[in-house]
Amino acid sequence: MFLFEPTYRPQPPVLAGHRVYLRPPLMADYRAWSALRGESRAFLEPWEPLWGDNALSRGTFRGRVNRVVREWNSDLGYSFHIFATGREELPRDTLLGGVNLNNVRRLSAQCSNLGYWMGEPYAGLGLMRAALQILLPFAFAAPQDDHSGLGLHRIDAACIPDNTPSRQLLRRCGFREIGLAPAYLRINGDWRDHICHQLLAEDFARSAPQASEHAVQWRG
Repeated sequence: MFLFEPTYRPQPPVLAGHRVYLRPPLMADYRAWSALRGESRAFLEPWEPLWGDNALSRGTFRGRVNRVVREWNSDLGYSFHIFATGREELPRDTLLGGVNLNNVRRLSAQCSNLGYWMGEPYAGLGLMRAALQILLPFAFAAPQDDHSGLGLHRIDAACIPDNTPSRQLLRRCGFREIGLAPAYLRINGDWRDHICHQLLAEDFARSAPQASEHAVQWRG
């Protein structure tokens, strides 16, 4: 068991919609995380880096959470677990998947890379779209004294060409395809081509009122 929980600074915001809410990973999530990832392994492996022998171990999870905390506290990345709110078909606090803003670059770039995964039992239900409708306003909002937004200008995302559900998700969330990157990432042991997407803050601002389907509550 884990005796201590990590300390995130600045304090994580509350990001909640109608169907899902987001919060950073905690050590206490291990059992739910390992169970969901384990039962979804065959579903997830074709789209992820190669899983190691200890991919679901406590030590691996501890290392992952420690890395997430370091990146959060250094403004290098922001990772969240996705949970059910309990307002619809799933019990409250059910772990559904994860979504990340990786490789945050500041100065003249103000950008990040989007990553995400959904447990197989919850795929195809619109839950990842609900999660992104919460995350994207936070990512693009200007930071205030209470750290209410990240102030990003661009979010990049990439997916394997034959990952049709992911391409559809990005399109529905306002991302545009901008090109093909050959042998872009090593996925499940092989270097795979990826279609690159981007979403700019100004494009999101124009589309957000029409695209948002759920009320979002967030604060620093």
